Amino acid sequence: MGVTIITDSTCDLSPQMLKKFGIKMVPLNVYFGEEVYKDWVELDPVTFYQKLTQSTELPRTSQPSPEDFVNVFKEEIENGNEVVSIHLSSKLSGTYNSACLARDMLDSSKIFVVDGKTASIGTGILAILAKRLADEGKSAKEIVETITKKTTTIRHLFAVETLEYLKKGGRISPAKATLGNILNIKPILHLVDGVVEPFDKVRGMKRALPRIIEEVKKKGLDLSKQLCGLSYAGTIEEAKEQAKIIQRELEIGELIITQIGSVIGTYVGPGTVAFIFFEE
Repeated sequence: MGVTIITDSTCDLSPQMLKKFGIKMVPLNVYFGEEVYKDWVELDPVTFYQKLTQSTELPRTSQPSPEDFVNVFKEEIENGNEVVSIHLSSKLSGTYNSACLARDMLDSSKIFVVDGKTASIGTGILAILAKRLADEGKSAKEIVETITKKTTTIRHLFAVETLEYLKKGGRISPAKATLGNILNIKPILHLVDGVVEPFDKVRGMKRALPRIIEEVKKKGLDLSKQLCGLSYAGTIEEAKEQAKIIQRELEIGELIITQIGSVIGTYVGPGTVAFIFFEE
């Protein structure tokens, strides 16, 4: 008997990472026209971005059904395990609600669902921290208490290469997108209580990561004992190049480097870079 950590595919942990850390994942769905793919399972990031740039229409995404979660939860509780299920911000997706419905359908006191108030590797970082607590022998309730506190201190800063995908997804007006692209303006965004909000803007993508680093330095945080994350909408090699810049400038205890998958990538587009840390 133990505690199983479950998350969803927007955590942007690759299948290899999920296996390494011992975390289970329930995928969201991505639709290109009539074709449907399970995020990270049937559609890897490189293939997704190739399809995205060739598609005239923005793909659609959908949350897992409650039944998808029931299948995973049921197996764990039948094996005598408790479950802590950590998910993408409830203000960005209905995934958290699906997991809650599954918990209620099973009517089990062994299932705990956490609104991570995060996205991408931010959710992944919370899941990794939860698994480490489980490995230390913490109970599900103790893990939930710690991770819930972490959701109040986790910080996301990310910059997008183009405003086209925010426009297509209805996040900004076509006029703002056109003007921004003409002026080569790259917005830097962050999450505030699980909602995407503007943080700053720079001219040109080359200035985006230095601006993010500048902001982190300004906070005067000790990252040397932190687990941080960097995710990039492109190849893993490109992600590692972005990570080198971060690691040159910031002393980070442990940095998880990953690609932004197809669900998050649908709304931010290729070239997006994100850095996740804790303000504590």
